[in-house]
Amino acid sequence: MALDTKGTAHIFGIQAGTGSVTDATVQSFSNSTSKQNLSATLDEIGNEIERRSDDVLQDVSFTLRIQAGYALPAVSDVITYDSIKYDILTVDVAETNNAHVVVTITAKTTEYITLT
Repeated sequence: MALDTKGTAHIFGIQAGTGSVTDATVQSFSNSTSKQNLSATLDEIGNEIERRSDDVLQDVSFTLRIQAGYALPAVSDVITYDSIKYDILTVDVAETNNAHVVVTITAKTTEYITLT
């Protein structure tokens, strides 16, 4: 009996070689926002009387299910998601013989760096 696929086809099992991510379905996306520059002023008895923070940092993680042939992005490549550019920190690939190929990318962007 021939394979019967309905809906969007994804790569299933282990695939030899890589390509560039051309089509993928986002399975999960997480975003953590924090400030980089933190400082505080204490009075003479040690109470915090002023707090300063600057430089917003966004750490993100994408989990993708690959739809078609792919070449993985490289560390330090720039990826755009929801109109925001991120610098890729890590690329992890999970391939097994009975499941879809899954790529997890961690990336970040900061307030004062313009990614191109």
